Formats: sequence, structure tokens, C-alpha cells
Amino acid sequence: MKIKMDFVSNSSSTSFVYISKEMLSKEDFFGAAGVSPDSPVASLFESMFYQLKSSIEGGKTLQSLEDVDALAGGDEFTTEVLERMRDAIKQGKTVTTGHLSSDECLAETLLCTEIFEIESERFYINAYDNYW
Repeated sequence: MKIKMDFVSNSSSTSFVYISKEMLSKEDFFGAAGVSPDSPVASLFESMFYQLKSSIEGGKTLQSLEDVDALAGGDEFTTEVLERMRDAIKQGKTVTTGHLSSDECLAETLLCTEIFEIESERFYINAYDNYW
């Protein structure tokens, strides 16, 4: 057995993008996730919703194509997601980037340690950036 004695990181962070014309609602999130409000896991998904919403509200809204272009070449978003951001701005949708951390509650930790993409008619979330 090997034991690492110097710095060890157990934290993770994830960048994500939220694209929509309006703020994320709990009903839309539950619908896109396929979770019923009376499901045994509903309270966990409710916590996930509130963590995502809080991160969106505290995130950075991209105002222009130049803002999106500034993200190109980084590790946070794929070329396809960047193109989707550009298209959304051209369509007048709000494009917001945010971050999640595993140093927070269980719901945020779960969101942070898994890559995910959620798409519905009303919104799009992509969180493929993951560092564990």
C-alpha cells in the first residue's frame, strides 16, 4: 500500500453553461431530468436544482460573440458547445457560465463529480468540464 504524504486534493470543480430565454424553474428542471415531484429522490433533485439556480444567478452572462470567442482554446467547453453558445446569442437567448464545487453540499458535489448535459425545449445545460 502506498500513502501520499504531501498535498492531496479531494475537491473538484466543474464549469457549466446555461442557455435559455428565462431563469431555470424547478418544474422545467424536474421535467428535463425525468424526476417526479413525489419520487423518492425528489429532495435530492430539488437540492440540485437550487444549487444550479444559485450558480446560474451568480454566474457570468456572456453578452457578445467576442465573449464566447474568449473561451475558445480553453478546457472548459468543447468546440460544439462554444458554437451552441454563439448560436444562442444570435437568437437573443441568455448564455450564462457558472461553476460548481465539490466542497459544498451533497447535491452540488454530485453535480460536480459527474459530467452531464440536460436539454429541454426551454433550456440547455452542459457541464462536461470536470476536475477531480
